[in-house]
Amino acid sequence: MRLQDKNKKAAIFHATIKLVNEIGFVAASVSKIAKEANVSPATIYIYHKDKEDLLVSIFLDIQQKKNSVCMKEFDESAPLKESLRKLWHNSFKFVSQNKGLLEYNDQFVNSPYIDLVDDTELMDGFQCFYAAFESAAREKIIKKVDVNLLTAFIFFPLSKLANPRTSGGLKMTQNNIETAFEMTWDAIRLYSQ
Repeated sequence: MRLQDKNKKAAIFHATIKLVNEIGFVAASVSKIAKEANVSPATIYIYHKDKEDLLVSIFLDIQQKKNSVCMKEFDESAPLKESLRKLWHNSFKFVSQNKGLLEYNDQFVNSPYIDLVDDTELMDGFQCFYAAFESAAREKIIKKVDVNLLTAFIFFPLSKLANPRTSGGLKMTQNNIETAFEMTWDAIRLYSQ
């Protein structure tokens, strides 16, 4: 049994993302990924049982990185708006600084490979976020709707605005970032009668 090398594993990770973003999932063969990573194709099989496993593993790794950064400082005991503001700003920063990872992520979730991922794996790391939303809905702070609707109104605009290619040329200054958060909050909060 060959030992795993962190540098080779990282090279495979980055090579896969680069090639998938440039030529797509189908054209990014194991041999092309190995060549880009400067490893032999056999080396990839030390870390992954097949190409599907490689692609899914990278997606899950991106999700874990994103969750870790986004949930930093999320405090269930703080008012939801303040915790959500931290999560939103952390998410915005992650998306704007990791365009390659998010491009891979977007392609993955819109491909048949997403069917290979267990939904519970996607929710790991966000449990306290979902619990805070459920509590806020019960307390009539936010709208009582499916959590998928809430996350759509929080994260889809964020992803569009954080990417210069999709932001319509809008310069995302700190003021614009905060304004976008306030608009997000307005979309999900429950207005008093």
